[in-house]
Amino acid sequence: MNVFLSLFFNLLPLYGLIALGWVAGRFLQVDRQSLGALAIYIFMPMTVFGFVVNQDFQASHILLPFVVYFISAVVGLGFLSLGKKVYGDSNANLMAMCVSQGNAGYFGLPLVMLFFTGEQIAIYVFMMLGGAVYEATIGYYIAARGQFDVRTSLIKIVKFPAIYAIGFALAVNASGQELPEIFWQYWAYFKGAYVVIGMMIVGAALSKVKTMVFGPRYIALAFTGKFIVYPLLAYCFVLVDRYWLHFFTSDIHQLVMVFAIVPPAANIAAFAAQLNLQPEKAATTVLVGTVIALFYIPMMIWLIGL
Repeated sequence: MNVFLSLFFNLLPLYGLIALGWVAGRFLQVDRQSLGALAIYIFMPMTVFGFVVNQDFQASHILLPFVVYFISAVVGLGFLSLGKKVYGDSNANLMAMCVSQGNAGYFGLPLVMLFFTGEQIAIYVFMMLGGAVYEATIGYYIAARGQFDVRTSLIKIVKFPAIYAIGFALAVNASGQELPEIFWQYWAYFKGAYVVIGMMIVGAALSKVKTMVFGPRYIALAFTGKFIVYPLLAYCFVLVDRYWLHFFTSDIHQLVMVFAIVPPAANIAAFAAQLNLQPEKAATTVLVGTVIALFYIPMMIWLIGL
């Protein structure tokens, strides 16, 4: 019961931001595509840069972002193929995004802060790099392919600023260059703005429709991928490492599972709005997934023995 109440109260501010986004879209005529452009092209690169450049990398942790990237790619491409057979249109692209991109930042990071120490939180943030690179490469390609041909999609990937932010941050990190305090002060502003804008996009997208776009078959397939298939693949990695590889401790195994059980990413609404890829259905999926997570995550935390 204590876990349930803690998660519930931590979710309330997120719902408040979604509600503010709905008000802004409905009554202030805020454009969801403009919000998406701000999140993807300005706030996301700065946020990613700060997380990467500030990490104390250890050899034993280098594998973690690759694990996240691999699982996300397998689930995303697998459900893209399935969606093409079921729908044959951009529904397949949207579904692949929803199953392979989790809300590791807005939702997962506060969750990790409830149960783990500062050092373990830093490892989780390092794991988020794998998700960020996936979103910037295969994830964005899947989204772009819902509206554009292969050549145009690849061009859009090359223009995607998060890729260059990650590369630049790794270079600065390797050089050992200390960034001035004023940078971290303004980085905190950008990080906070990214959280606020990202969640408001969900509400702004919902404000443009009179009825939410559910699609029972679509919801069933998307949530099967996100809440069952993705965690199962993550658990398979945990079992392989626990009994054969022995690279990581049980704490890191738990972090991998927490990463796997978060709801669909709020970034999906940003991508969908910016690319005009059924943003109402994307926002509905994110919102419903976040509500389901309120009950699903405590159950999963109990199962993994956190």
